[in-house]
Amino acid sequence: MRGVYVLIIEVGRPMEIEIGQLRGVKFEPGTYAYVGSALGGIEARLRRHLRRKKRAHWHIDHLLGYQDVRVKGAYVLETTEAMECRVAQALAREFPVVSGFGSSDCRCKGHLFRCKESPLLRTLRRIGFNPF
Repeated sequence: MRGVYVLIIEVGRPMEIEIGQLRGVKFEPGTYAYVGSALGGIEARLRRHLRRKKRAHWHIDHLLGYQDVRVKGAYVLETTEAMECRVAQALAREFPVVSGFGSSDCRCKGHLFRCKESPLLRTLRRIGFNPF
C-alpha cells in the first residue's frame, strides 16, 4: 500500500528538543499528529516509526526516540499521488502547527500539529483517511 499517513502521537511530559537546525522546539504534554508520505510502502514506513531502535533520519525519528513519546495509532490514505503537503495544509487550517517540523523539504509551515484527538479523527475521516 502506498500513500499518505498520519501518526497519532502522545507526548507525556513537557520537553524542549533540538533537531538539526530546529532549535528549542517546545512540546507540551498532549496529542500531536504527524503527516508523512510513503509512496514506496506505508507498512514498512510505519513499522520503522514504531521501532525504538533506529537511526534518526527524519525529524519525527528524533521525537519518537524520547521515552515519554509514543505512537498511539496511525491513519492512512491510499494514493499514488504526492499529497502529503495538501494534507498538512488542510490540518494547518484546523490545528496549531509545530513550525518547521517535518517540512524542511517543502514550503509548508510544518507537518506536525498539536490537537485534540476527537476533532483530529473527525477531520481525518472527512478527508478519506482510515485507521491502519
